[in-house]
Amino acid sequence: MALINAQHIAPAAGFFEPQRQYDWSIEIPLDPQGDQIIIMQSLESSNLPTESNEEIELHFANEVRYVAGKAIYETIPLVLKDFVDQQTKNAMIRWRRRVYNPETGSVGLASDYKKNASLVLVGPNGETTRVWRLIGIWPQMVNYGPLDMTASEKVLIEATLRYDRAMPAEGLNTGLGGINLGVTTI
Repeated sequence: MALINAQHIAPAAGFFEPQRQYDWSIEIPLDPQGDQIIIMQSLESSNLPTESNEEIELHFANEVRYVAGKAIYETIPLVLKDFVDQQTKNAMIRWRRRVYNPETGSVGLASDYKKNASLVLVGPNGETTRVWRLIGIWPQMVNYGPLDMTASEKVLIEATLRYDRAMPAEGLNTGLGGINLGVTTI
């Protein structure tokens, strides 16, 4: 009979330490105005990448087979705290204005608004455990937050980040050594 217990989970000897949801950061190189640091210090919540493939149906006689089609990456929600004495809102506005400028009605060039970012997870001891490279990330939508005279909550800025690809960084226990060769990352 097998012994069933939880002695293997986070024992004094180590191993099976859980990744905490709150131990993360996102690094988006924006500009020399300090916008990258302001956004990093304003983080409230986000998600890890979600990827899938469309399916291709192959019909033959009385049967159908399925194979993988194009890869799809879902958007990532990003929620930021809007501080009174820090320019979190302005940092997002500056990045969003590179995508679309309502004063001129122009849409920017992808080379001006797309960035390569890192979504960094750390352990409880502060050591980096995983890094996701987000290639071609940009703010598809920004909601600067609700206002309510009856509320006692902080204002949150919600953004939807679109990106072209996501991949684990090399050398961080991904088991994918060499898979990122030939890919330009930050």
